[in-house]
Formats: sequence, structure tokens, C-alpha cells
Amino acid sequence: MILSERGTVESVDGDQARVRLAPDRPEVCAGCRACEPAGQGGFLLQVEAGDLRPGDRVTVEVPMPGPWRAIGFVLALPLVALVGGAAVGAEWQALQQWLGLGADATALLAALVLAALALAAAALGERRFRRRHRPRVTHVDRGDPAARRLPGERPV
Repeated sequence: MILSERGTVESVDGDQARVRLAPDRPEVCAGCRACEPAGQGGFLLQVEAGDLRPGDRVTVEVPMPGPWRAIGFVLALPLVALVGGAAVGAEWQALQQWLGLGADATALLAALVLAALALAAAALGERRFRRRHRPRVTHVDRGDPAARRLPGERPV
């Protein structure tokens, strides 16, 4: 899934540009966490600068993980880890003796530890997705036709 928003380049610092977005549906933008809230319903997004200049109107695409990926990472993985941890903790006699706890307490502890590890894995997976799928500028509007082309586009 890809979100597409229009914004204005606010500043360029080296190879990064800050784009101010004022989305039509700010609640959707707030949920993606690719931007920083900038007050008054606006958001700031970092993109590769390329040949962008402050004041340019741009269209930005932000890749989003699909809903099934989110459901799997946030709901299914911790639930499976919770149930698996409870089963392992209740049946693994050596673990119970090593911890010095009964079957129920060991099952609860193992379930909580595995669920916490699953949530940590989900957070790392999300961070990895963000690193690999960065927001990108797909259209630049500076007012003159030659400046609106993306790099590599030929004049018409």
C-alpha cells in the first residue's frame, strides 16, 4: 500500500529535504509514523533532496506495510508466542526445577517472556521495513515546465 500526499519543500540540508505536508485526512497520516507532527494539522517528512529547492511543490509517496503484515506482527505472532510459552513452561520439568517455580508460574513466566520477544521482533521488523522503503518524491512543480520533470524524463 502506498500513501500519496502533496506538500511543500521547507528546507534542504545536504542530501535531505524536509517537506511540509498538510494532508486532507490527517488521521491517516498520523497513523503511518513516517512523518513528524508539525502543528496545525501539518506534518514534516524527510526525503532525499536530489535537486529540490525550498518552496517546490512536490508529490510524495510513502510505502506502508500491508494490513495482513501488521495483523501478523502485532496480533498473531505474540499470541502464538504466548500460547507456545505457556505450553513449554507447563511441560518442561527441567525449566521448572532450574527456576524453582511450579508448573503454573513457569508457564506464565515463559509465556510472558516469549510474548515480549515476539513484540520486540515485530518492532524490529517494522524498523527494517521503514529503512528499506523510504518515502520518495514522484513529482516536482516549480512553475516552469522544464523544472517539473523528474530526473531521467525527456522533454515533450
